[in-house]
Amino acid sequence: MSASTGPTGPEGVVAAIIRDDDGRVLVARRPAGKVGAGLWEFPGGKVGAGESQGEALRRELYEELDITVGACTFLPHYRAAAPPGIDLAFWRVDAYEGVARGREGQEIRWGLPDALPDLPFLPADRPILARLRLPSFYLISDVDRFGEALFEKRLVEAAARDALLVQLREPWPASRLRAYAQHLRALLAPYGGRLIVNGDPDELVGAADGIHLSAARLARIDTRPVAALVGASCHDVGELRRAAAVGCDFAVLSPVKPTPSHPDATPLGWARFRELAAEVLLPIYALGGMTTADRVVAEAHLAQGVALRSGIFGLKVAGSIVS
Repeated sequence: MSASTGPTGPEGVVAAIIRDDDGRVLVARRPAGKVGAGLWEFPGGKVGAGESQGEALRRELYEELDITVGACTFLPHYRAAAPPGIDLAFWRVDAYEGVARGREGQEIRWGLPDALPDLPFLPADRPILARLRLPSFYLISDVDRFGEALFEKRLVEAAARDALLVQLREPWPASRLRAYAQHLRALLAPYGGRLIVNGDPDELVGAADGIHLSAARLARIDTRPVAALVGASCHDVGELRRAAAVGCDFAVLSPVKPTPSHPDATPLGWARFRELAAEVLLPIYALGGMTTADRVVAEAHLAQGVALRSGIFGLKVAGSIVS
C-alpha cells in the first residue's frame, strides 16, 4: 500500500517500525510530562485534521527524530492493544534520510527484536514485540519424505534467502527428535534461523529454540511450556483463544486452501481466516496450500506470514511438484 492510501480515523495514531541494516529496530522513551513517561514506544503520533496517515507519519518522524521519510508501507497485521476509541496503525519505514536523534529530548535506542521485550513498553505496543521476533516464513519439516540429505540441502538454500523459523515435525521418538534438532540448529545458525520441535514439552524442552504444540496438546495444558518460543496448531476461534490465554507466542491456523494432506478438510478461505485472526492479537501463520508467493496476501488478511512444508522448496518428488 502506498504511503498516502492507508486508513484514517477521527482519533488516528500512527507508529513506525524503522530498522537499520543490522536488523535493529528504533524505539523511543516517552519524556517526563507525557502520559506514560519513562515507558518505551515505537515513534509516531496523532494524525492531524486533513492528514493522511502517510503524511502524519512523515511529519511526526521529522518533528521527533529529524529524519525525512521516503517510502513507507502500511502493516495491517501489526495490530496493537490500543485503548478504546484510538485507531493505532503501524507503518514500516522503507527509506529515509538523516540521522535519527531525539529532537524533543527523548531517549532513543536501536535494539534487536529479541532484546526489546526486556524494556518497559507502553501496553498498547507490547503485542507488536512478538511480531518483530518472528519471520514471514514458518517452515515445517518433511524429512521422512525427502530424506535427510536433500532436506538439509534445500533447507540451507532457503535459509540463505529468507529469515526462517523451522518446525521439526516428524513421527520419531523423542530421543531422535532431540538429536536431530541439535544438528539442524547448527545448520541454521550461520543464517540466523531458529528451530522449534513439535512434541511433548516434558521430553523436548531445551532441545531447540522452542516448542510447537499440536491442537491436542494445547487442549491438555493450562500453563505455557518453559521455552523461549511456543507455537500452537489451531483450526478455530476457540483454539486460537486458548493459545493466547496459555501464553503462546504465535499460532498456525489451517487449512486456508485445499491441501492434499487433508483432502476432507473444508478450507477456511482468506475472508474467514481474517475474521478468525481478528479475534486475537496473537501472531498467526496461514497454513494449507501455501507457497512463498502467498505471503503478501496473507499479511493483508492479518497473518504474520505463511507456514509451509515443501512449498518453500519447489521440489519435484515422484514426477510432480511438491507444494
